[in-house]
Amino acid sequence: MTPLQQKLLELYLSLSNESLVSLAEIYSEHIEFVDPVGSHQGITQLKSYFAHLLSNCITCRFDIHSQDQSEQKLFIRWTMHYAHPMLSSGKLLSLDGISELHIEDGLVSFQRDYYDLGAMMYEHVPLLGRAIRRLKQRLSS
Repeated sequence: MTPLQQKLLELYLSLSNESLVSLAEIYSEHIEFVDPVGSHQGITQLKSYFAHLLSNCITCRFDIHSQDQSEQKLFIRWTMHYAHPMLSSGKLLSLDGISELHIEDGLVSFQRDYYDLGAMMYEHVPLLGRAIRRLKQRLSS
């Protein structure tokens, strides 16, 4: 495991507002971070995005299942465990995902997170969640 991979693991295993100070040791100043919520350019926007997400969560932590590195790319398979007061009455939820990271000069210059935004949020909103689950059930029949 490279030093960068170790820093990434440490960040995501103990993700908190306090741990965000280590972002500059992991991500390039010009990081492009993309996920189903949106795109964020630069370390300042990334810090703001993470701080905003964490300020709304009761808890957020990750389990890392595997890492595969090829040349200057790193792929990480993970499960996020999170609780938000407006989703499922604040109970702990889990979401599987994969991150693709591009590494330049020992820092992450690009990251794209792949996960199901509906499974993360929409399915846990009371009325909307019921409708989505019903629709999924109809589509799978």
